[in-house]
Amino acid sequence: MRTPAPPARGALLQPTRNGHHVIWPAVVTGLALIALGLVLRVAPIDAPVVEALNASHTGAWGRTANVIYLSLEPVPSALLTLVILASIAVVRRSLRTGVVFGGVVALTWLPTEVIKLVVDRPRPDALALAHPFSPAPVDASFPSGHTTFVATLAIAFWFLLRGTRWAALPLIAGTAATVTIGLAVVSDGVHYPTDVAASILWALAMAPVARWVMVDLVPAGLFRIARSHDRPRRR
Repeated sequence: MRTPAPPARGALLQPTRNGHHVIWPAVVTGLALIALGLVLRVAPIDAPVVEALNASHTGAWGRTANVIYLSLEPVPSALLTLVILASIAVVRRSLRTGVVFGGVVALTWLPTEVIKLVVDRPRPDALALAHPFSPAPVDASFPSGHTTFVATLAIAFWFLLRGTRWAALPLIAGTAATVTIGLAVVSDGVHYPTDVAASILWALAMAPVARWVMVDLVPAGLFRIARSHDRPRRR
């Protein structure tokens, strides 16, 4: 006799009672971040912090920061998400859980590219840095996609484990990982501290919307499509 799959735990698959409660905070946060980014574009008030941290970009920490940055470039990050997605699906014996997890990460992380295009904040001035990163990134700086990805992973894991005895783990590990990646990208001289802060705010605001889309909107849309195909055709 086949053993039934364990019941879903955590908050990842719980329906959102009112989608408007998660949409508006994300909209307001996104608009506020764009406005802030446009100001910082012409007034990089945190440039001295980048220069100070970059001066310590030597030895073991310098090499570690470089490895962290390169390991979390878009392609490796996408592959890591797929591996985590598949692992969750196997452990939970639920493909839907894995897909929702991956969707939360993707729908929170990828829109940062839109904000980058709108704000178009230049990267920190390499000529002002003691240890400029090579090869220098050519895309915009605000917000940090690397930091958004790590923060979103932490939030998605918290959704997955909230309500279980492991709920504190993603909070502790995720906070440590987010702080580490933030220090790494600023120390590398490829981001400003405000880029990092904007990424964290965006992840906190957008992740609930991404979960609502994956849990509530996508299944409802698929159900409507299935029903439309099931209707008998008139002759």
